[in-house]
Amino acid sequence: MQVSRREAIKWSLAGATGVTLLGLSDSTGPAGAGGGSHLRSSPVSSLTTLDATVVLGPQRASRLPYRFLAPGPALATQVREELCARNSSSNGQRTGLAAFGHLTDSHVLDAANPGRLSFFWQYFDFADGFPVSGLFRPQDLLTVHVLDATVRKLNAVGLGPISRRPLDCLVTTGDLTNAFALSELSAAVSVFKGAPATSHPADTYEGVQDHGPAPLELSQNIWHPEPEPELAPRDDWKAVHGYPTVPGLLEAAIRPVDAEGSDFPWYIGVGNHDEAGRSDGDPVSAKTDFVDTLRVGDRLPMRLPPGIDELDFWEEVNESSANERRALMASMPSRKVQASKLRREFSKEDFMDSIAGNGGHAGAAAGRRPEGQPYYTFDISPQVVGVMLNTASPDGGGGAVLDAAQAAWLEEQLEGVSAKSYDPKGKLTVRTVEDRLVVLFSHHPLPYFDEATRSPDDGEPPLDRSAVLRLISRFPNVVAWLNGHTHKHQVTPHESEFDLGGFWEITTASLIDYPQQSRVLELMDNGDGTLSLAATLVDHSAPESVLHDGPHSPASMAALSLELVLNRPGLDPAEVMGSAGDQNVDLVLRKPF
Repeated sequence: MQVSRREAIKWSLAGATGVTLLGLSDSTGPAGAGGGSHLRSSPVSSLTTLDATVVLGPQRASRLPYRFLAPGPALATQVREELCARNSSSNGQRTGLAAFGHLTDSHVLDAANPGRLSFFWQYFDFADGFPVSGLFRPQDLLTVHVLDATVRKLNAVGLGPISRRPLDCLVTTGDLTNAFALSELSAAVSVFKGAPATSHPADTYEGVQDHGPAPLELSQNIWHPEPEPELAPRDDWKAVHGYPTVPGLLEAAIRPVDAEGSDFPWYIGVGNHDEAGRSDGDPVSAKTDFVDTLRVGDRLPMRLPPGIDELDFWEEVNESSANERRALMASMPSRKVQASKLRREFSKEDFMDSIAGNGGHAGAAAGRRPEGQPYYTFDISPQVVGVMLNTASPDGGGGAVLDAAQAAWLEEQLEGVSAKSYDPKGKLTVRTVEDRLVVLFSHHPLPYFDEATRSPDDGEPPLDRSAVLRLISRFPNVVAWLNGHTHKHQVTPHESEFDLGGFWEITTASLIDYPQQSRVLELMDNGDGTLSLAATLVDHSAPESVLHDGPHSPASMAALSLELVLNRPGLDPAEVMGSAGDQNVDLVLRKPF
């Protein structure tokens, strides 16, 4: 039995019982004020999670778990005072010092790129027919649409919901792209600039989500949005988990999105999925050459070569000559697809050139970015400076790295805006400079800095976790560190080693996985000797925007992505969302000057 979209929304609005993934949180302090002014007209009924949330509502079909989206309750703001308590007797007026949007881990990707090596998924990544792949996501097609919807929503929010200060900028902290493809990078930057954006360079979709020839072991574990050909079996996403048939989605998803663009200056950092790991002219390994050839070629492999198992395949690639690699590739059962040079791996130079205009890396023009480096400073507001760090490991791994050269640069930047700081031995240092508050940005959270000393090529070890924390603690005007990488919401206080203050670390979940949320951050002077960092979560789409039947628009496809991800089999919402203290929060800290 099917439930129509209209019936589902009517049912949910009438108070039908759904599966609430974002419930109303307990608050230890006054809830933040809801609302916000539109800088542009918005079709959605709520602007932030202070107004409403998005939850799972009624089942799409009986006996199958997939559910429609429904409106959920508002999410209250929790006051956290681990670093400092507000003066309860003060009636000081709160003053907004800065307000900005934070988004991270959009993982814009070309879902049909042969360089994704999707044929490998049948060997490693599925178990007992349960779609648990960390490499394939049903929403892979829709990452550009989600990024565009997020930017549009932050434009519509326009103001800090508590301070009512207009947003100063948008900041994204890495993993803008997914697989180092130039098509991904161009599409993502186009969204911020307000240009037509698509990460699919081919004229048609040709990949594992259509009904082209593929091994059953692979195809049954891939969601196919289009109707099945006659007599073809349904994949497990549909047959077991109730995922819908969405006619026309493949064709609609690859059409360029007419992006609105950011109303505010935007700043982009580097994540491990953006760290191509090489510059133009660097030597290329046999494995990289093999994948590079697949990326831009006209072959989509479906299986490993006959007689080679998955454990021996890369060993054979690594030991092969160029001619042997071509022969190995030719021996793989494959589909013919449209080739595109836009699927090539971008270089570090490509990345920095692409994000250098229209607000990205604005500090570079003023000499505030070292030449050839993707770390820089920028003005968030007259009182607040932002510092974007590059914590991506040069070896392409998932760990965080702050090398000695960047650490020295960071120390120099902090000294330039700190009238008071501490030297490495804890001695107070006073200098004649104008004090400004500092917000740090990076892709990785602090726990991803290795405690063990590593030996990079230059022989000078990068800073371990303790050294990074000690460096920041020397500067009392560092009030926050924002990051991503974990695809989870988390808020952590860090007490200063040298001072009575400290800073708050705010980790925001991803735009590709549940819950696809961004945050609005407001830095406020509470008028009582304390500051507050208010962080408010924002959903990019509303439940009523989802369409299973066309015509599909960018807005409806972004909303569909949210529905797909909320229905992910095996999802543990609490693990991703954290506690109420990791969601909408008012974080109090001592005013450093």
